[in-house]
Amino acid sequence: MSGERGTALNKSAFFSRLSLRLMLTATFAFLVGSLLYAFFSMEAYRYLDAKTSSQELYRTLADGCADRLQDYVSAGSISLSDTGALDAWAFSEENMVVTLYQENEVIYQNVDLIIGDNFQPAFSYSISFQDGTALALILCVPSGGSYLAADLACGFLAIMTALLILYAFIRRKIRYIALLESELQILKGGNLDHPITVIGKDELASLATEMDHMRQAIRDRQAREEQAVKANRDLVTAMSHDLRTPLTSLLGYTDILLLGKNDGQQEQYIRAIRDKARRIKELSDQLFEYFLVYGKEREDLNFQPVNAVEFLGQVVEESLFDLESEGFSVERESDEIRCSLFTDIPSVRRVFGNIFSNLSKYADRSHPVQVRYRQTEDTLLIQFRNRAAGPAANAESSGIGLKTCERIMTAHSGIFRYRLTEEYFEIEVGFPIRGDE
Repeated sequence: MSGERGTALNKSAFFSRLSLRLMLTATFAFLVGSLLYAFFSMEAYRYLDAKTSSQELYRTLADGCADRLQDYVSAGSISLSDTGALDAWAFSEENMVVTLYQENEVIYQNVDLIIGDNFQPAFSYSISFQDGTALALILCVPSGGSYLAADLACGFLAIMTALLILYAFIRRKIRYIALLESELQILKGGNLDHPITVIGKDELASLATEMDHMRQAIRDRQAREEQAVKANRDLVTAMSHDLRTPLTSLLGYTDILLLGKNDGQQEQYIRAIRDKARRIKELSDQLFEYFLVYGKEREDLNFQPVNAVEFLGQVVEESLFDLESEGFSVERESDEIRCSLFTDIPSVRRVFGNIFSNLSKYADRSHPVQVRYRQTEDTLLIQFRNRAAGPAANAESSGIGLKTCERIMTAHSGIFRYRLTEEYFEIEVGFPIRGDE
């Protein structure tokens, strides 16, 4: 349930953050486009205003308009009173104001605007009609098409700039997605050492980070599996050697008994056979125990809080008393223990049972077994040190019991270290501290 909720939260965060980045980029693109439009349109208007405000331009336009009016009047033999014909001509002209005067009186105008001599830039012309001559005061304004074209050009430039900014943002994300896809193909090909590229701090970067964590987890898991396979292979090889030695001896003794060449030593051979058979049973029990523990993970154990002092008394000290009753001497050294542990008692008893079994079989009884309890900031350490009883200390060459203990303590997130020298065998067991008592 928590995993589903985490996925939903991630989706929500993905939507909000990625949308926010896109909205910010779009807003930035809009602002840049608006500023560019305002700047370029202002410059374009300034240029057009400067160009269209010159007297030469107005005179040229007015001259052309006067010539066309004279040609129109002459071609149509138009009289001064033919206002309909004059309206038709004025309608065909764009951005033009014309006023006709005769004897200082207005006889025609195409708009309700009287242009006087002081109106600039209006220019006067003498126009010959069929029935007389009139003074034409003409004002021609340049067409606004240039301003419209400038608006369109500036708007197009602003829109393209905004689109280019959005395209750059989206293209960068698409290229990153394509990069992640190519790196996934590399991982799919089996190369788990190739890291996933993490760029930025958005959701794609979070996705890439999680992908890289998954890559590392898979790689570590494969490495652990390979190590486990190698360890099991080495274990089987060592166990085969350990089993072959007593089996060879056992077969030899049985052959002697079957051939009847015992020379009165039948009981001795039978005892030897029994010892070898017991040794084979011990090895098979240890092998069974190892694979029983090997299949268990941390979540399979039943962890419970225990008081460390009570734990040491019930699990460790009881076994030490048994050793002392067998004739061993024990030297103890202890810090002040004030903590609690979180352990699976049955599996921990198996660890110490294996340790004390080795002490009982292989320790030199003439030297004391040294035991030390230490409490650090986060760990309770239990250390054993004993003198090995000669070659017998190497009897368990496979070390399967120690491997079993090591795996159990790994499941406890604890410590299991051992060291064997020519004279001494040392073991250190560590449990993570749960809290002070």
